[in-house]
Amino acid sequence: MRNLFGILLIILLGITSSCEGRITKKQALAEDIEEFKKSVSVQLEIFEPESYTEHRVDTTLSNGFRVKIKAYTDMNHSVIFTKIKDTINYQTHYRNFKFDIIVEKDNKVIYDKSFDKQKANKAFKFNPNLVKGSDLYNFNKLAILNAIQVNDDPNYANMVAIDVMYVIPKTDKVSYHKILINDKGKANFIQTEKH
Repeated sequence: MRNLFGILLIILLGITSSCEGRITKKQALAEDIEEFKKSVSVQLEIFEPESYTEHRVDTTLSNGFRVKIKAYTDMNHSVIFTKIKDTINYQTHYRNFKFDIIVEKDNKVIYDKSFDKQKANKAFKFNPNLVKGSDLYNFNKLAILNAIQVNDDPNYANMVAIDVMYVIPKTDKVSYHKILINDKGKANFIQTEKH
């Protein structure tokens, strides 16, 4: 009887110890999927805009100024944002824009300037020395031109006003500026609003 009890105890211990650590098929599949996600990664490159774009404005204002603006894609410089979803690494390249402004008064060019990202950073005071958390923090690296247009408000009788908007993509960070150009061709860059 003692031998029988001993044999039953050994069998019982063998059965319980062999069941420990086993996983179900569903658990094994989930673990395999997680391991696969860690080992395999696909990188997808997305460009915004996808190809070269250009926007031109040529307008004569009621105050006698003629304004020409050309905004165009900088195909060599962009801001990259990365998002990993499942096993895909999405690399979105938001291309920077350059812009040219020509202002004429009485058929004479009084202002003719071109701006790339570096010149815009300087003009709009987007600099790398800003404290983290400040309104314009990282605008020098991450902001791109979103809009530029002539402001036709009649209050600007002796000058041209151009509204400019820079944004950091995928965020709610926006900075609005105004370029005021007087009849002597002197420009003044003013930040009007920021979010």
